[in-house]
Amino acid sequence: MIPTRRNFLLALSTGTSDTEALGSLLAAEQRLAAAYEAALDRDVIEAELGRQLLSHEREHVRGLEQALRRRGGRAAEPAPAADVDLSSRRGFARSALELERTAVDTYREVLTSFHDDTLLQPLGSIMACGAQHEVALRQVLGEHLLQRN
Repeated sequence: MIPTRRNFLLALSTGTSDTEALGSLLAAEQRLAAAYEAALDRDVIEAELGRQLLSHEREHVRGLEQALRRRGGRAAEPAPAADVDLSSRRGFARSALELERTAVDTYREVLTSFHDDTLLQPLGSIMACGAQHEVALRQVLGEHLLQRN
């Protein structure tokens, strides 16, 4: 089952520490990286787009892992690309779009209560990158590029 935005946001209550919030963001990025790796392996995403999105996700994972380590936190084992539709390019794009939406919503929620000001800009940049990924995936689906459902 693809994690829903509601489930992620419920997990991020106002009492969540920065370390816990970073762990939630890292889990979302790891799911995205796993999804793009699987899509490239199964040829259900155009190769150039898939490599670019995967490269971004790997960079996000590295940065979040470093931030988490600096706070004494530990990253959970990366989740596999479970419940991602790998049957077709269209199916994958829909699955990936939902994962990207969930990640962007998680960043937005985290940024409203994050305490470490030094990470606000990098986290905002990652969130903006996720929003760009949403636009790219909507383009693959032939949807309106700037309309978020």
